Amino acid sequence: MKLFRLLLRHGGWRIFAALAVSALAGAALAALMRDIHLALTAPPADPWAAFRRFAALLAVYVAGKIAAQFTLADAAERLRFELRLRLLHRILDRPLRDLERTGFARLFGHLHDDVGRLAGYLAALPEAAIDLAVAVGCLAYMAALSPTMFLFNLLFVGFAAACYIAPERFARALGHRAAAAADRHVAQLDFALKGLASLLLRSGRREEFLARHFTPAGREVWLLSRRSQFIHIFAERFSEALVLLNVACLLFAARRFVDLPVETATGLLLAAIFVRQPLKDSLKLLPETQRARIALERLRESGLDVESAAPPAPVPAASPAVFRSLGLAGVTFAYESDHGSPGFACGPFSFDLRPGEIVFVVGGNGSGKTTFAKLLCGLYPPAAGAVTLDGTPVRDEAARARQRALFSAVFPTDPLYDHLLGTSGARRSEAAAWLERLGLDGKVGLADTAFSTVDLSEGQRRRLLLLNAVLEDAPVLLLDEWAADQDPAFREFFYLRLVPALRARGQAVVVVTHDDRFFHCADRLVRIDDGRLSFIPGPVAGPQK
Repeated sequence: MKLFRLLLRHGGWRIFAALAVSALAGAALAALMRDIHLALTAPPADPWAAFRRFAALLAVYVAGKIAAQFTLADAAERLRFELRLRLLHRILDRPLRDLERTGFARLFGHLHDDVGRLAGYLAALPEAAIDLAVAVGCLAYMAALSPTMFLFNLLFVGFAAACYIAPERFARALGHRAAAAADRHVAQLDFALKGLASLLLRSGRREEFLARHFTPAGREVWLLSRRSQFIHIFAERFSEALVLLNVACLLFAARRFVDLPVETATGLLLAAIFVRQPLKDSLKLLPETQRARIALERLRESGLDVESAAPPAPVPAASPAVFRSLGLAGVTFAYESDHGSPGFACGPFSFDLRPGEIVFVVGGNGSGKTTFAKLLCGLYPPAAGAVTLDGTPVRDEAARARQRALFSAVFPTDPLYDHLLGTSGARRSEAAAWLERLGLDGKVGLADTAFSTVDLSEGQRRRLLLLNAVLEDAPVLLLDEWAADQDPAFREFFYLRLVPALRARGQAVVVVTHDDRFFHCADRLVRIDDGRLSFIPGPVAGPQK
């Protein structure tokens, strides 16, 4: 019922209209079968009138089928769009840590595969409705010709349907397992495409990945899908054989027990042959229904409820023009346990950020620098301790949204979009000057918000990410290992010229970095070691420019 409520919410009147037109088209096809039978057994007195009736029924069938299929195909595309939009809203409303636990592969599977299955199921409904209407019409014609043979056929058809439906529960369990295996396989594909360089460089790594990980996971998806498909195909063909056996019974056995005129037997036989394909095709909707239900269950398991009405879009928290202070007091954060081992714990962090200052966050890899940065900007809620904004505690999601609104950030894994996002028209007027400052003039142009190209080196792509962050004009700019992909000359330019220029705009700048040659450029140095924070006293000696 949840599946059908979802379809009705998105399809609305289109579903009822399409199903009604489908039923009309199916009835017209069943009437055509009746006219064929009458024409074979009793030639019409007025052939021209019979032809006009045949043409009219054919036109009703074709027009009805076109109208129904187009209506629900359009509704299916609308469902695909609206569900993806709603899911993306719900994903972006979830805490970042929840999304990291769910994983990219599963989230992508929801947005692409699961939504596609739901939309495909909706698009398949009119064909199934036509097939069902044809089957009902043929059976009704059988009932009019011979009630006894109608009951016999009904029992036979019911038995064939039961033989098709019975294996579906087992196939559904296999479908769940295949979907979970496919999530893992998508994650491996993502790793392979992102790690092309290392896989090409090291044959041992490449062969181990292919032999021990990618191949077994792909084989698991294949084998589970093969077993599920075998169940569907076997059930479908067995049910089809039973329907054909029904035809054989009408031809060879029924007339031994029931006295049937040749005309009646011909009509029953024609109806039985005519009903075979629609019955077979309508039963195909059952595995599609199972796949759609599995998709809906997977969404629910990930906490992405698409059945309830869409909540009103949240109003973005206005970015304050200024702030006095942002403080962390005894803030801690712990990752979940990993295979029985306690998760990495960070903190307690006690730190105050003030407007217009330059802070470098330094430390070894895996020490907790990025975790500290995400706590500072509100992407992670603290497990303990207090966060204050201008002296006011940040306790709820609304306050945390105001905390996040202080920041514009560039993280190491951020992708580059081919448009500027979240920038005002006034600030976009500065884009040309910043492109020149970032050494990209002559390489990248800007038409309104669209970059002329993003086919650039990794360092240049990171500069465009910085451009977007700068033009957002947030009070705090957070750059996590931004300079790591820059050449030495531009890295020096960044620390000695760009960072002071950003401070001159009134922004506080927080830089997560390993570049100890430029530590002297910071007002304060914060060191994170093994999840613990300490301050490095200054000034710090370093090369002057």
